[in-house]
Amino acid sequence: MRRTLLGVAAAAVIGGAGCLLAGCSSDSGSPSAGQTGSVSAGQTGSAASQQAAATFDDVLAHVAAGAKLYDVREPNEYSSGHFERAENYPVGQLTANKMPSVAKDTRIYVYCRTGVRSGQAAAALKQAGFTDVVDLHGLADIQKMGGKLVTS
Repeated sequence: MRRTLLGVAAAAVIGGAGCLLAGCSSDSGSPSAGQTGSVSAGQTGSAASQQAAATFDDVLAHVAAGAKLYDVREPNEYSSGHFERAENYPVGQLTANKMPSVAKDTRIYVYCRTGVRSGQAAAALKQAGFTDVVDLHGLADIQKMGGKLVTS
């Protein structure tokens, strides 16, 4: 009984801290508009760097300074609409251990349609030793940050 209560308390504290860092609203448990929602299980980097991209313009500024923005969906999904400055790097390549040729400390943003594949991609990158991986989750999350889909 005591272990169960301690486990529940620990989960609540950890979940609350993650939600606080991600900017969750109290009613939905998901990132609120204007927040990255980038804090995810197993993500590396400092809390300050995890919160650094509050808008999509912040992400674009980081990409202009050398960060990478990977759309981890399939090529046909990417061509039907992706975010400005994003490169297509399907999650299947990452899970097959075909990693990007960038320094391990390069900030890497990942996203997909709903957030499932971006979570898998973030985990694969972290497992491969990349130290600054930010999961932006799904298309709707990035649109809430101000991102607009492009087709060119």
